[in-house]
Amino acid sequence: MPVTAAPLRQQVASNLRTAIIDGRFQPDERLKEGELCAWTGVSRTAVREALRQLEAEGIVDNIPNQGPVVARVSPDEARQHYEVRAMLEGLTARTAAEKISETELKELLRLKRELDRAFKSSSIAKVLECKNQLDEFLMSVSANNVVRGFVSVIRARLSYLRPIVLSQPERLKENAVEVHAIIDAIIARKPQAAWNAAVNHVNMGTEATLKVLEQLESGCGASGRPGRRSRASRKASARTAAPRRGAEQSGRARDCVRTVSPAVVPARYPRSALRPFSRTTCPQIWACSA
Repeated sequence: MPVTAAPLRQQVASNLRTAIIDGRFQPDERLKEGELCAWTGVSRTAVREALRQLEAEGIVDNIPNQGPVVARVSPDEARQHYEVRAMLEGLTARTAAEKISETELKELLRLKRELDRAFKSSSIAKVLECKNQLDEFLMSVSANNVVRGFVSVIRARLSYLRPIVLSQPERLKENAVEVHAIIDAIIARKPQAAWNAAVNHVNMGTEATLKVLEQLESGCGASGRPGRRSRASRKASARTAAPRRGAEQSGRARDCVRTVSPAVVPARYPRSALRPFSRTTCPQIWACSA
């Protein structure tokens, strides 16, 4: 069966979703079309379609008179997301314990050693990197693309909270114990134990996350700074704000990627984080004339 490339909109949406999961964009941060075009190398039309897809997934908010921003979740939204995530990650762990091969077991043992080193270093960045690798590996072993898609959306919505939660007292040590329980159950090929360990890990994460969110909602975050306004409050304020002055440039040149200079891309947008869109792979983007 021939392999077909994903539509451009899906590729751009996937790249942006990954960037949000990796923490390159923070909650309430505005997603500027010009920067995104130069970063991804695609037209404004493709970027807008991708942003609409992420808005439908709840990862992006479209604020009146401001434009698209990275969404922030409420405690109730987070609780609902974690309830679903517990079932999905439990299913992934159970399926991995049932299907894992001898070659994959060796890779899992390697990942376990990497995780051990990361937890001993107490580096939250290294722990998150290793955990992301473990998550991707287990998704690959379970080979359920439907689950992978749902989990990707949930992680993108909650990703900004992960380093905050892991920085809480004792949470890093608890996390290490919980993750080891999942890995050990899969190595022992015990599907029900793997399910129980994965669900328990998500449930423990839920409790820690809700505590952080309650602090943020009360107006003082873990750092002691005032909390952000709710999504509804920001949207209401934006509707009453004065409209922007001027109008965007119209015409085909506006939607052509060549009108956006790479110089406008901030340093936090590394090209390595993206699947490139070149003149060869996406000729329709380059066909427009300025």
